[in-house]
Amino acid sequence: MSCSKKTTIIVLFITILFLEGCACFQKPPFFKPITLKERQTKLQQINGWEMEGALSITYNRKRDVARFKWVQDGDKYNIHISGPFNIGGARIVGNEDGVEFCRTRKKCIKANTPEQLTLSQFGWQLPISNIRYWILALPVPCTKVDARLIDQYGHLTDLHQSGWQIKYSEFKPDIKNNIDLPKIVELTNSEILIKIKNTNLVSN
Repeated sequence: MSCSKKTTIIVLFITILFLEGCACFQKPPFFKPITLKERQTKLQQINGWEMEGALSITYNRKRDVARFKWVQDGDKYNIHISGPFNIGGARIVGNEDGVEFCRTRKKCIKANTPEQLTLSQFGWQLPISNIRYWILALPVPCTKVDARLIDQYGHLTDLHQSGWQIKYSEFKPDIKNNIDLPKIVELTNSEILIKIKNTNLVSN
């Protein structure tokens, strides 16, 4: 291959990389800058949602990944988990009065809170009561916010509340409510890292 052809290929390769890099940093056309207060007012109007995706748990230096489907209707929730956690497939159904954990061909187990239930069944707590709000990038109402950060569009990107740090790294538009919803959420406390990646989050 001649030097001129080599030079042309190298220049073309660098140009492609540069264009791809520019595309990554382009302003997403659906992100409309609004204040955090305006954004959260809209989010507070969402009373229910359906979500599917992957749930990653890192605890005691061990990482498990499972698929899930979560339906939230006010204070009622129905969560189906399939995959590891030594459960195969399971369903968590509850509301403010209590929660029930059911596995295929096994007797259902009841508890007062989903946090008590997940601790007894998995060995770690899944903060289901708070995720109802955190998954929308909303702080839990009537609970102290220790710290928070927002980006230039008014998205909540980092929240410290109830001993947890919640990070939001991606958002996508919810056309129905004309608001952006989180796509990837990371929950961390002193013991555990929980990563929720939804492939489909639809508000009701």
